[in-house]
Amino acid sequence: MPGPSRADRTRGRTARRWCADLTMGARFAFSGGREGLLRTALTALGVGLGVAVLLLAAAVPNALNAATHRQSARSVVPVAEGTGPSDQSLLTVSSSSGYRELPLHGRILAAEGPHAPVPPGLSRLPGPGELAVSPALAELLSSPEGALLKARFPHLRITDTIGDEGLTHPGELLFYQGSDGLPRPGNGVERITAFGDHGTPFRASPLVVLIILVCCVAVLTPVAVFIATAVRFGGERRDRRLAALRLVGADRATTRRIAAGEALAGALCGLLTGAALFLAGRAPLAGLSLFGLGVFPSDVVPDAALVCAIASAVPLCAVGVTLFTLRRVAVEPLGVTRTAPPLRRRLWWRVLLPAAGVALLLPQAIGGLGPGDTADAQVLLGVSLLLLGVAALLPWLLDALVARLGRAGFGGQSWHLAVRRLQLSSTTASRSVSGITVAVAGAVAVQVLLTGSQDLAERMQRPAWTEVVARSGTVPAGRAPRMSARLRAAPGVREAHGLVSGYADSVRHHRAMAHTAPEDRDDPEPYPVTVAGCGTLRRLAHIGTCSDGDVFLSTDREASVPLPAPGTRLALDPVGSDNDHRAPAHWSVPRGARHTTAVSYGLAPDVTGIGVLATPGALDATLLRHPGLTVLLRLDPHAPDAIEHVRNAAARIAVGTAVFTSGDGTEDAITVFRHGLTAGAAAVLLLIGCGLLITALEQLRERARMLSALEALGTPRAVLGRSVLWQTAVPVALGLALAVGCGVSLGALLLHMVDRPLRLDWSGILTLSGTAAAVILGVTALSLPLLWRLMRPDGLRTE
Repeated sequence: MPGPSRADRTRGRTARRWCADLTMGARFAFSGGREGLLRTALTALGVGLGVAVLLLAAAVPNALNAATHRQSARSVVPVAEGTGPSDQSLLTVSSSSGYRELPLHGRILAAEGPHAPVPPGLSRLPGPGELAVSPALAELLSSPEGALLKARFPHLRITDTIGDEGLTHPGELLFYQGSDGLPRPGNGVERITAFGDHGTPFRASPLVVLIILVCCVAVLTPVAVFIATAVRFGGERRDRRLAALRLVGADRATTRRIAAGEALAGALCGLLTGAALFLAGRAPLAGLSLFGLGVFPSDVVPDAALVCAIASAVPLCAVGVTLFTLRRVAVEPLGVTRTAPPLRRRLWWRVLLPAAGVALLLPQAIGGLGPGDTADAQVLLGVSLLLLGVAALLPWLLDALVARLGRAGFGGQSWHLAVRRLQLSSTTASRSVSGITVAVAGAVAVQVLLTGSQDLAERMQRPAWTEVVARSGTVPAGRAPRMSARLRAAPGVREAHGLVSGYADSVRHHRAMAHTAPEDRDDPEPYPVTVAGCGTLRRLAHIGTCSDGDVFLSTDREASVPLPAPGTRLALDPVGSDNDHRAPAHWSVPRGARHTTAVSYGLAPDVTGIGVLATPGALDATLLRHPGLTVLLRLDPHAPDAIEHVRNAAARIAVGTAVFTSGDGTEDAITVFRHGLTAGAAAVLLLIGCGLLITALEQLRERARMLSALEALGTPRAVLGRSVLWQTAVPVALGLALAVGCGVSLGALLLHMVDRPLRLDWSGILTLSGTAAAVILGVTALSLPLLWRLMRPDGLRTE
């Protein structure tokens, strides 16, 4: 048989030579004594931190899918309209509230047959007087901290524990309470036949989608920049080592392959470090929840395709960045040529990146944010290009700035030392600061987007009213005074205002609808009716003088709710349940009813003060067939457990009595996103600050002989310390100015997409800027000990 051809032998020798060069570079990564190992460890740590963040981001889709699947599995499947009880039906009502700022979710269940559905996580339904609780709730009830909560479940015994398949996260407080006294379906009470109504997939609004997309880009883009910076740790020492290899006969291609092998070894160590950090960070995630959704550690599993992409992209990024940085360095046998004037940076391609990003976002800004994956990808790519354009523009701007600062005639010795150093090695400084610039630009853009997305009404501060609502049919209207008295007697309650609410329709219209086919009916909105004393009505509307027997017709400023004219005869509660065929009571609006306007703020969310407002002397509340009882409470702000006493009192009034406060779920998604983004951006800035510190320490080591010479010449240490501060502060200050300007512009463009006004959250911007300033001071303070140690005359010795 013929042997291998000459071309095959040549390719084989080339492959072996390449493998040998890459292996030599990998050996260099772990050799060189303590400094070599430290350099590789720092590279692995920097890359590992970035990889861990990327893996966590890759695990978010699976974690959210698992949480939403668990939540959907316990959602209820109601029976068809008009269906009565059966051996497979179950009556249920939600009973969610809270306990000391912790959300507490629950359902009250009453089986109507032996085959009633069972919630996920339970093997059977709890009977009357029985309670099934989650492990976290069981632990809380058995601890001294849960003593006040235990009073909310009087005469109930815990008989079962909810399994993991019925919980959204391990720390969820969830219960199922058995009952035999639920009222008929309606007003929150549902008749169901199964659990697990997945229904129509949730579609977020374009604004929410835009916020999520921009948040992802703002967090992940600085991480990518940080990884690219981390693989350059120890670059100057590596270049001198390559010069030594050139001296013993290696050509330029060989030195580049050796450098690629060294970077590849550090990146692979970073991948392993990132995987270890990711696995270690899964367990703490079990205690986090947002909007009722949380994760189990087993749910935090990255998508396989994204893991492959990360495992491939990080080594390629390390090799690509290394080869890219070597293109401007002449590694010769006699040393590394860095003293020659650097080539002037080209501006055109740096401007091309943000210009391309704006070009991608402009169609969305002109025509509005459209739905679909194409529009989402367009936003992702456009925002990414804009943020990367900031990082690309920073080196050019820094060169232009330090060139002018060098010609300026102001500044002391420390200032001139710092400026001269920046003129000689601005690339290293801009590379270190680019991560901070991208992080702040993205965070500012999202801050502007979130702030502009808030309505003015949501930004108004409301007094802390608490609203207690008894579901329709659970408490008779005649017991309204007793309900108010019981709640007023709860510890920590300052004020209590009770009211009875219902609806009414004109008798003429009600009779006409009775003789009309259902498909031909054009039912107008019924008139809201509220019965309360004068003191309570003053909280609802601007009524002026009032005495028992008065009636008011209250509307809002836009007059969007129709009102009956004085003298109109009304049918009270004309719409009842299917099983209630009683004729509604009739009542006439007095001729002396006065018109007024409702109070537009300062009340509980569900109380509007619009409609017919009547005092008890004018309208007997017991005439309402299906009244809703509401008590408005003002609590003592110095009694932190007052709301818990109110919830306990409400639980003893009737099954399913709900308590709403201005703090129960009213902190909207926008506020949570803004606070979370500020914390995340601050964490990214601290992460990048670690890289900035490593770079500063590396530069000090490179300048050891020069520092020793300055010490020998009598240069004060304070001058050199201030020079290190200026050397770090100038690039960071320029980067922050560029980041804030780009972030505000990007945020304004994004707001234009969703047709929202521009508002600036200066507190968030100052927080980010302050964190960046703290990073500067921290880097300077931590680098001073090494600076003092290197400033010794014996550093001039050589052999």
